[in-house]
Amino acid sequence: MGKHILLLLLGLSLLVSFLQALTCITCDRLNSQGICERGEGCCQAKPGQKCASLVALKDDKIQFGNQRCTDICFRGTRPYGNHTVKMKCCNSRSFCNKIYV
Repeated sequence: MGKHILLLLLGLSLLVSFLQALTCITCDRLNSQGICERGEGCCQAKPGQKCASLVALKDDKIQFGNQRCTDICFRGTRPYGNHTVKMKCCNSRSFCNKIYV
């Protein structure tokens, strides 16, 4: 009987950790020093959403950035005028969209 309860508790703990919401960092405007100037906080990703970070680079230095929960996201780097736009999507763990300067 004790083994059955132990297995039930283990199964419930795995289910709770699986159902735990993905938390993402939010920042409407990240400056070139990696400091959030506007909209700093967190969001809970809805089902199907991911955490995203987007940075605009010039000469491999961050010019500005954005972090959020999102439905649509591409992963990669794209040229945009004289800047390079780099976007990262993740849902592996909470706060996975942190930008490192």
